[in-house]
Amino acid sequence: MKTFIGILIGISLMFTFQKLMKEKDRTSETKSTTSVTANEAQSVPADFLVFYTQFHSDSMYQMSHIDFPLDGVPEYADSLTLAEGNFKWKRDDWKMHRNLELRKENFHENLFQPSDGLIFEFIPTGDKKLWIERRFLKSGGDWRLIYYSGLNLRN
Repeated sequence: MKTFIGILIGISLMFTFQKLMKEKDRTSETKSTTSVTANEAQSVPADFLVFYTQFHSDSMYQMSHIDFPLDGVPEYADSLTLAEGNFKWKRDDWKMHRNLELRKENFHENLFQPSDGLIFEFIPTGDKKLWIERRFLKSGGDWRLIYYSGLNLRN
């Protein structure tokens, strides 16, 4: 019975993720014809931009702004791992995240802010078939990475 409930939860999470990604595609399609404006850049909180820069340049800062074990999905996850939905990143296995030079100019296009203090980041490969997802939460005045899904296939 627990397995059945776990599978149902996993399936519903996958459908929710697909819906989020489809809506993200629609907004990115409309943005792709225009450049990022000052208003779009200002929609991301200034303190998040400071955090984001330091998070990618200082390994000690990065490690201190992640709550391990961190919820997420490993790279190239299989259907069983997705259905179980209980993968955790461990401090010992963590690889430093760096900001890629290619993404610096348009990284605002990859950010989605569903509410104050919560930011989702969806990073596609060039063909937009594989995606990385990260979630950041502002807690106690500090931004923290609360979720990381490694590079995975997107339906």
